Amino acid sequence: MRTKIAAFRPEILLPRTRERAERHGFDFFGFPVFELVERKDALGEIAAAFEEGVDIAVFTSVNGVKSSFELCEGKFDLKKKLLDADIEICAIGPVTREELEKRGLSVDLMPVEYSSEGLKELFNAIRVKDRRIVFLRSSEGNKEIVEFFDNKGAVVTDIEIYKIKKKDLSEFKKLFEDLVKYKPDYVIFTSSMTVKIFFELVKELGRDGEIFRDAKIAAIGDLTAETITGEGMNVDLVAEKSTFEGLLNAIKEQAQ
Repeated sequence: MRTKIAAFRPEILLPRTRERAERHGFDFFGFPVFELVERKDALGEIAAAFEEGVDIAVFTSVNGVKSSFELCEGKFDLKKKLLDADIEICAIGPVTREELEKRGLSVDLMPVEYSSEGLKELFNAIRVKDRRIVFLRSSEGNKEIVEFFDNKGAVVTDIEIYKIKKKDLSEFKKLFEDLVKYKPDYVIFTSSMTVKIFFELVKELGRDGEIFRDAKIAAIGDLTAETITGEGMNVDLVAEKSTFEGLLNAIKEQAQ
């Protein structure tokens, strides 16, 4: 019998997630717990930032890359701006880097640890004073990292490309019931935001903890694991390499 895994991923990533899980020999069940809503005002903010000049552009996720380019399509040539100017591109994580490379862009900077702490470590090693740094990311992004750059004398523009909208509770209730019936062996969390929203919704249903009586909890990295333990749950597995592929490999090794 194949090991059953469940994951809560954005709609846009679900087909790829399912394909990878099944390729590794897992049975897969997944659904998103939030939707991404583009901020229309972000287009003008991007144009203004690049008009003033950018030294480093930071993309923190695949969704940030996709949403940025979709928002700019036909209105502002983001790729041309990134290629023409002497701009260093920073990506958090190999999947984010791959998404940029698909668009013909080279990534110059990537932290060893795919988190705010990893980003701090990376930029502690290079000069950022008076450099103009633009973040293209979610409205839920960690604001502490902006303070970090401010304190180092950088000029930071934090552009919220999209907002997070929680699933409607009635829709989530149906999905949660299907999840309970599925009886996963492992429940996977790939970001702190997913953890927070999932537990908010489960608590609203009054069903917190129910799904984890028999399932093990797997986290993509230490930051996500910390968020899970902050919700009062134990983490059974943390991927050594903070990628979805790394997480699947870790589960396969443990489940054997």
